[in-house]
Amino acid sequence: MFKKQFHLIFLSFLILALLSCSKKETKVSSRIQAIPVSVYNVTKPRDVEVKLEYPGRTRSISSVTIFARVTGILEKMYFKEGQFVKKGDLLFLIEQKPYKAEYDSAKANLEKAMAEFKKAERDWKRIKSAFEDKVISEEERDEALYKYETAKANVEYAKARLEQAEINLSYTRVLAPEEGIIGERMVDVGNLVTPGTQLVKITKIDPIYVDFSIPENDLLKVGLKISKIKGLPVEVYIEGLPFKFNGYIDFVDTVVDEKTATVKARAILKNSEKRLLPGQFVRIAIKGLKRKNVIFIPQKAVIQTPTGPAVWVAVNGKAEMRFIKLGESTEDCFIVEEGLRPGDIVIVDNLMKLRSGIPISIENNYRK
Repeated sequence: MFKKQFHLIFLSFLILALLSCSKKETKVSSRIQAIPVSVYNVTKPRDVEVKLEYPGRTRSISSVTIFARVTGILEKMYFKEGQFVKKGDLLFLIEQKPYKAEYDSAKANLEKAMAEFKKAERDWKRIKSAFEDKVISEEERDEALYKYETAKANVEYAKARLEQAEINLSYTRVLAPEEGIIGERMVDVGNLVTPGTQLVKITKIDPIYVDFSIPENDLLKVGLKISKIKGLPVEVYIEGLPFKFNGYIDFVDTVVDEKTATVKARAILKNSEKRLLPGQFVRIAIKGLKRKNVIFIPQKAVIQTPTGPAVWVAVNGKAEMRFIKLGESTEDCFIVEEGLRPGDIVIVDNLMKLRSGIPISIENNYRK
C-alpha cells in the first residue's frame, strides 16, 4: 500500500515537471516567433539615377615661382609663410637707392633733351623760312635740320632710358602676380639677389583641380561615351568631414589606359573658403547618370559578412540569408547585380537578431 502511494506521488511530481518544462518551451518558442521586422518588396527592374564614385587627388590650378628681376640686397619681407595673398600684394622690397638715383638721372636727362629739342625746333623753323626766302644757304639749312632731328632723337632716347629706369625701380617692389597660398621663402632678408634668384612660390587654390580615373566597365554600365563625360556635374568630399564641394568635369582623356583599363579625367571646383589644399585625397562622385533596367534595395538592408555582402529575406515566414553582388549606390539604396529577383521580400531592420530559419513577423512594408 505504501509503495503504491509513493509511486502515485512520484508520478504526480513528474507530470507537474513535464508540464512546467512544456510551458517554458512554449514561452521560448513564442518569443522566437514574435521577432517583428519591416520588409522591402523588390520591384521590377527600372531606370535609376546613380552616382559613380572614385578616389581622387586635388591639384593646384596653377603654381608660380617668383624670381628677383634686379640686383640688390633684399631689405624687407611683407608676408608670413603659408598665408593667403591677393594679386598685387607687396611681398619683398629690394634696396631702391641705386634704382631711384638711376630714375632721377634719366628724368633729368629727358628734361634736358626736351629743352634742347625745343630750341632746335625753333631754329629749324626760322632757318627753313629764311632758306625759302633765299636769305641763307642750303648748307646752313642742312645744319639746322641735322640739329633738329638729332635733338628729336635724343628726346626719344631719353624717354626710353627713363622708362627702363622706372621699370627697374618698380622691380624693387616684388608683388604677387596672382592670388594663392604663399609657400616657404627661398632667400632670407639681407641676402644679395640677382635677376633669376628664386624668392618664393605662390600656389593658386581657387578654383582647384581634382584628378581621378574612370573604369572603362563603369562607362559601359551606364552607356556613357567618353565624349559625353566632359561637363557632367560632380560632388567632392573628404571622408570624415561634413562639407562637400560642387564642380564639373573639365577634361577627359581620349584613350583608355591599357594597363589600368581606366580613362583619366579632371574636375574643377570652387574653393572660395580655402578648405581644400593641393595634394589631398578626396572622394569624387559623378552625378546625373542613369542605370537602365536594374533592381535595387535599401542600403540599411545590406549586411557585410566575411564572404561578402548579404541580405536577410523572408521565405515562408522565416529568415533566410542571401548573398548578393552590389552595384552602384543611389541616394540611400544599392543596385543589386546578382542574388535577388523581383518579388523577393528583403528584411530591413532587426538584422542583428536574425538567424537562418528563425521565425519572423512582418510588421511594416518599407517603401521607396
